[in-house]
Amino acid sequence: MTESDVTRRTVTVGLPNGLHMVPCSGIAKLAAKSASTVRIVGNNVTADAKSVLDLLQLKAECGAELIVEAEGEDAAAAVESIVRLFETNFDPDGDRPESANTDTALP
Repeated sequence: MTESDVTRRTVTVGLPNGLHMVPCSGIAKLAAKSASTVRIVGNNVTADAKSVLDLLQLKAECGAELIVEAEGEDAAAAVESIVRLFETNFDPDGDRPESANTDTALP
């Protein structure tokens, strides 16, 4: 794979408690559906997005910027699905507007 074969997007953690077990689990479930290698980079750590334990090692607090990257046949779709989690602030219905990415608690 060359550098041009990697799909990347930057996201900001909007959850008041950062990336804890529940959102990390959601990320890992989505990433596991992908045939691509999916990683999240932040705080000088590169985490396998298919591993909850790896994701927890990011220690990503509210406001942290992370890079979601993937390489493989469905890399773009894998990255977009994870980015969507961040954009909806991990709302299970996925309809929370991007502006809801704030420091307020979820209902």
